Amino acid sequence: MRFQLRHCLLLFIGLPAFAQTPKTELHFTSSKQQKITVYKGTIFVNGNRAFQFAADNINYATRRNRLVEDNGNVFLFLEIKGSPKKDRLYVFGINNSKADSLLDAISSDVKDMDHDGNLEFGGSELPTTYPSNDSIYYNPSKFYEINKGRLIFDAEYTQKIDKKANGVYLSDPLDKNGNCCKVIPKPKGHL
Repeated sequence: MRFQLRHCLLLFIGLPAFAQTPKTELHFTSSKQQKITVYKGTIFVNGNRAFQFAADNINYATRRNRLVEDNGNVFLFLEIKGSPKKDRLYVFGINNSKADSLLDAISSDVKDMDHDGNLEFGGSELPTTYPSNDSIYYNPSKFYEINKGRLIFDAEYTQKIDKKANGVYLSDPLDKNGNCCKVIPKPKGHL
């Protein structure tokens, strides 16, 4: 009994040594043999510091961190924690030893969402509740696609998703004071 107790005690004391430490770095290699490392909020390209975040809010463990190449251009996608709102995807263009910040969008998988042969990403923020049962705040989405080596706004897919979520598409969702967003009638079937 004493022997078993000692082993249990040693096992209990040793468990923290076996615990996984949080991931704090990422490594990618492009087809052009560019070595991209993300470590503690800094992007390094070929060993050179290319971009420094003000704070290290990178979600290192997500599968959404990835390198996408299209038409000779290299794009680095990093998921940034957006608490209390949704997480964001920051997109960088990698060229030589530089990392240029291109845009940020709502975090999503980078995939061909509308089956047009191009990779899309984006989405909408968490909806704000409206204090009436028959109306809602319009919740706009914004989707982008990688097309011929460029990142472009995907207006067609954005409109499709907005109509599905809001029952209508508004090209200008801001209210008269410039705040997001206009109040619209609650669409049929909307909970």
